[in-house]
Amino acid sequence: MSALATTPTPAASRPPGAPWPIPDAASYLTVSPRHLFRLIDAGRVKSILLGRRRLIADAEVRRLAAEGC
Repeated sequence: MSALATTPTPAASRPPGAPWPIPDAASYLTVSPRHLFRLIDAGRVKSILLGRRRLIADAEVRRLAAEGC
């Protein structure tokens, strides 16, 4: 069995509605974190700034997954 088969996906291990850190959201959306930052800078993705951390709302990540980046 490979390591990928036993590692839970970021979506499976998240509580419903919890905001996503950029690396987790990028991994789930299969884009690079830098691409996600570019989308945020361009205003195409809404994000939340919590202290120094930038997070993306769960609904926004699901919208991106459904509509595409």
